[in-house]
Amino acid sequence: MPTQELAARLERVVREAGAFVAAGATRIQVVAGTRPDDTNPHTDLDRQTDALLHDRLLACFPEDDLPAYLTEERADDPARLGARQVLIVDPIDGTRNLLAQRPEASVSVALWRAGELVWACIHNPFRDWTVTALRGHGTRLDGRPVTVSGCRDAAQARLVMSRHEHESGRLAALDGRAAYQPLGSVAYKMACVAAGEADATLTAHTRCEWDLAAGALLIREAGGRVTDAAGRELVFNQPDLRMGGLVATNGFLHSWGLELARVLATSSAGRR
Repeated sequence: MPTQELAARLERVVREAGAFVAAGATRIQVVAGTRPDDTNPHTDLDRQTDALLHDRLLACFPEDDLPAYLTEERADDPARLGARQVLIVDPIDGTRNLLAQRPEASVSVALWRAGELVWACIHNPFRDWTVTALRGHGTRLDGRPVTVSGCRDAAQARLVMSRHEHESGRLAALDGRAAYQPLGSVAYKMACVAAGEADATLTAHTRCEWDLAAGALLIREAGGRVTDAAGRELVFNQPDLRMGGLVATNGFLHSWGLELARVLATSSAGRR
């Protein structure tokens, strides 16, 4: 288990990276070679932030116990599968929003050790808002303990959904079934569930480990539940980094969230 001292050092690095993202958000540029229709654009700011995180995070560990480093911005090194510990990093989750000049993005970092997530941090620099969790010690928002909400009524649920999926029409099947708020960054939405600011978020579409790792621990430690869209528990540091969607809730609403995910998956299959 990471020490409180290590957890604090890692959090400071994530916050430093967030300040870097906020300062560079108005100057963000798509890198050469990215197609105009690319739904997962790579930018100079993503790569620069990743470089900052890589160097600063690894510097928090002893030289003889460095973790492997898994990130969206670098080629996957299969050696991580045999590593004792792995940092799972999304330097900017919500890049599309920054390119559209919307301040809906977050820095997401988790530490996996010996088969389980043990520390996580999601930081939204545009709110100066940070949610952290240390396995077995609960979840904290800006240093104070938080838990998931107690909402049990789906009709009253605060559901936050992908802004990109909303704008592309992928959520049309929810019309008349569930009201939701479009919001950028899946990591940020998961952190909102963990902090009790939202009751659920979900997607039927594939995500990757770096999208979900930090949020998964935050929600679990806050008392909620996280699965893929079929209800399977999420397992990290796997050979295949893809995950079959997401249902993240306060726990009370999980069956409802899974049903909505099934509706969206069926709708998506029908459009192919």
